[in-house]
Amino acid sequence: MESVIAALLAVLDEPGAGIITDFDGTLSPIVADPEKATVHPVTRRALQRLVETVSLVAVVSGRRASDVAMRLAVPGLVIVGNHGLEWLVGNHVEVASEAEPWLAAVRAAAAEVQRLCPDVLVEDKAVTVTVHLRRLRDASRRQAVETVVRQVASERGLSVRQGREVLELRPPVPIDKGTAVDRLVTRYQLRAVVFAGDDVTDLDAMRWLVERRATGHVHALVIGVWSSEAPSELEQLADLLVPDVDAFAAVLDEVAHRLAGLQ
Repeated sequence: MESVIAALLAVLDEPGAGIITDFDGTLSPIVADPEKATVHPVTRRALQRLVETVSLVAVVSGRRASDVAMRLAVPGLVIVGNHGLEWLVGNHVEVASEAEPWLAAVRAAAAEVQRLCPDVLVEDKAVTVTVHLRRLRDASRRQAVETVVRQVASERGLSVRQGREVLELRPPVPIDKGTAVDRLVTRYQLRAVVFAGDDVTDLDAMRWLVERRATGHVHALVIGVWSSEAPSELEQLADLLVPDVDAFAAVLDEVAHRLAGLQ
């Protein structure tokens, strides 16, 4: 992994550099029950060091911002939740104004999907809803659940995005991980960015960075954390791939260690 480490160092050692990552499947292994997700101590140590050495360390997750903060507990980390729809500012969560008119519809959709599919894990994340499909091994049952989810979303005026063994219901507003990264780059005046992710929703951020890099707006490095469930486009968009979450943790730790030694 030395080539990956060297590539990250080349970007993060620049002035105005930051690192932005996904959470599940990037910093934390994917698990059937999202409440049981854990972060490796090596990853937490690396993030703590990076906060002290680069301009920005941020996590942009599909989870609620408060959930990510609880699991990482790294002071100085910037956390964006619900795919950019909420930001953790101090101890307060700010919901995007565009999403606020849709909160009642999201809440109703979560309750309706759970009522119609009592055997399915439905996460009501206040601003979005995640319907977990991983436990549904029967293809016909999975198809039935997907039909219910899309019907409920249509009735409530919500959009549906497919992720890694999940369906997500969201407000139909133009906010995603790409717009979240755009806002982070602008707010923190970043000139160089490393982004790491593993899933379909991370592709939005990757596309944004690749486009801005092509126009010379930012020096960007896109890292894909690979798995058997990774979307094929991840391999096409990523500059470099690491084989799994553990490998990415080891890379982060070594990069953080070397950057600290350069100061």
